[in-house]
Amino acid sequence: MKIDVIVAPTLLDEKTIKGYQCAVIDVLRATSTIITALVSGATGVCPCKTIKEAKTSVAKLPRGSYILGGEEMGENIPGFDLGNSPFEYMSREVVEGRVIYSYTTNGTGAIRKAFEKSGNPVYIAALLNLSAVSSALVKAASVDKFEGINILCGGRQGQPSEEDNFCAGLMIDTLTRGLKACGIAPRLGDTASTVANDALSKRGRSLEVLRSSEHGRFLESIGFADDLIFASRIDFYNIVPLFNGEMVVLP
Repeated sequence: MKIDVIVAPTLLDEKTIKGYQCAVIDVLRATSTIITALVSGATGVCPCKTIKEAKTSVAKLPRGSYILGGEEMGENIPGFDLGNSPFEYMSREVVEGRVIYSYTTNGTGAIRKAFEKSGNPVYIAALLNLSAVSSALVKAASVDKFEGINILCGGRQGQPSEEDNFCAGLMIDTLTRGLKACGIAPRLGDTASTVANDALSKRGRSLEVLRSSEHGRFLESIGFADDLIFASRIDFYNIVPLFNGEMVVLP
């Protein structure tokens, strides 16, 4: 089975992903925050392509039924209820039973694009749930027929990001071992091999990777150093969120 990585949404086209099972990563911070919100009891998360789309989507909804959350260029968005720090979504009192309409600079658009181009539901991954999503992908590969597995990294402003590549590389290693155990021969694309080899050379140093990344340094500079510490925790959660075309939910 073919496994590959797309290191930024700008490199994604239908030819590279149509018919593939896809996972999207945006460690800093969209997928880490989505995962945390669902653990805290959110009904689902609707990833939006624009701020306008997010605001329009909730315009006629009962006020207590939703939360507007996200960021633009790292900063909170005027008129939104919450930002994009996972710590803001840890309180059940705040998020439980509500649908979160989220816009972020990189991650939410990547999720939407992956679904539109692949034609399949999209797994939401981060370091926080790396093994859970990898296991789900292996299980899907053992029972379903699709072209292969592709991991799309949210990147940063259309460019690859070190933290997403690191997470993708660790997932590739886990996927490879899992598929072999199921009797499925993995075939790694060049990008998958490259990010996996790099990630394995840094295994055990996830916080260091996040802090040394361009995006990590930026977030620290605007006061979100604790977000890096939290997002660096590998397998902190055992959940597998899935985007079904409308919202990210827990199946």
